[in-house]
Amino acid sequence: MRPPKLSLSSVYEDLRNDFRAGKDTRFTSRLTGVSSSGSGADYHYRSETQWLHMLERARHYQRNDPIMGQAIRRLTANVVQDGFTLDVDTGDTGLDQELKARFNSWAEDPDQCHSEGEFNWYQIEQLALSTAITDGDLFTLPLRSGELQLVEAHRCRTPRNTRKNVVHGVLLDSRSRRTEYWITKEDIDPNRALSKVSDIVQYPSRDGNTGERLVNHLYMPSRFSQRRGISAIAPISDTVGMHDDIQFATLVKLQMSSLIALFHERGADWQPLGDQQKGDRSTEVDGGYTRTIEGVSAGLEIFGDRDEKLSAFSPQIPSPQFHPHAMLILTFIAVNLDLPVAVLLLDPSNTNFSGWRGAIDQARMRFKQIQQWLANSLHRRTYRWKVRQFSEMDPVIATVGSKNGVDLFGHRWGCPTFAYIEPLKDAQSDLLQLENNLTSPRRLQQARGRDFEEVLAETIEDNSLTIEMAMSAAKDLGGDITWRDILNPRSNQSVSQSEEDTTPPALPQQRQSFNGNGSV
Repeated sequence: MRPPKLSLSSVYEDLRNDFRAGKDTRFTSRLTGVSSSGSGADYHYRSETQWLHMLERARHYQRNDPIMGQAIRRLTANVVQDGFTLDVDTGDTGLDQELKARFNSWAEDPDQCHSEGEFNWYQIEQLALSTAITDGDLFTLPLRSGELQLVEAHRCRTPRNTRKNVVHGVLLDSRSRRTEYWITKEDIDPNRALSKVSDIVQYPSRDGNTGERLVNHLYMPSRFSQRRGISAIAPISDTVGMHDDIQFATLVKLQMSSLIALFHERGADWQPLGDQQKGDRSTEVDGGYTRTIEGVSAGLEIFGDRDEKLSAFSPQIPSPQFHPHAMLILTFIAVNLDLPVAVLLLDPSNTNFSGWRGAIDQARMRFKQIQQWLANSLHRRTYRWKVRQFSEMDPVIATVGSKNGVDLFGHRWGCPTFAYIEPLKDAQSDLLQLENNLTSPRRLQQARGRDFEEVLAETIEDNSLTIEMAMSAAKDLGGDITWRDILNPRSNQSVSQSEEDTTPPALPQQRQSFNGNGSV
């Protein structure tokens, strides 16, 4: 019989046009713990015990691993640097100055800023980011007394006897909006199972009247359906553990090899030649036994017995493959934390200047994203809370803030900027942008992490003081000496290119408003 004729559609069905990632093969591991119809992000850490275990393992690596703690500190230092700068812009100059002064006074005093009176605002900035990287998330509770209470991730938990839609301490409504955060009391043992709702305090997510946040949840989600944060160490948990094991095993091998000095290879005719002193000899009594100690000295010769071959033991530890493999593992760790491996190790010796500059430029793109996230999640929400408190305590602020054209909460946070990689070229680039109207002085100062009004006020103040002191000194000296002579004695000396060119150099534009006798 002839085989049945295949239709064109059946031929196409046999072609491999599907996604291989959707099938289990010998190259792809079978997925467990997920639904074939799709799973939300919260489903993957549905077991609170495993989620807490993952959290504590990340903290363990941050505490004890020789790389992870330093790597997180390095990332935090690059993002936070000297801190974020506040630029208040309500539309009223007097109100701007008042709100900025009050917030800075609060931020600089740990007793006003932190519920425990230990950290000022700058220290909270650093610890908040470091904790969010390690733990996955962090909570700040604004208190009526004016301080911030910091709550770590392990205290937001779900009691076992509740039937509500709670994801590890986050109560959700029918639209998956966060309505409450359930925080355990301070005296709850973290090792004890949380079985009672009475062991937690329920904090509303927002104010029912104003809609402002009453709990600030800091986390970096990777999916829209994610309600709790995940540690940045989670994807490299195995990698970090293997790196630690490899380092430990190499150190043990090196230590063991140092205990062996010589190998004795004895033939069939080997005969001992009796006692041979190989160096300075001494004896000591230990526990009733006498033992002989052979000393060593420079140029020491050791002779073997008859038909005995002596060979020194000097294994190559670590092996030639150790350093490339260790560097590969460190690269995985660095990339996961958005750090160039040269920054992680504080060692750019494995690349040239162009490689270093390219890696830094790429890393700074991610640093800026983290800065924006931190400014929006922590700084902006905290500032709005403090402004509400300021207006409640001072009716004048509330009155001025309610005027037309005034935005009581108007402000911007200037993110820290990064030092020039090539200072001369980068400074010339800034000057070129200003001269060609490609940016404004205000935008340029903000891009460099500085407040334009502060820089301008300080510049005018410094220049005024300089001129004032120079004018006073010129007056004391008398004669034809002016304040310009005091500041620059050579300003009146022309440098001619030829005998005919004796025209003195023109004064800078900003000095044209002053006359030669030192008066304004």
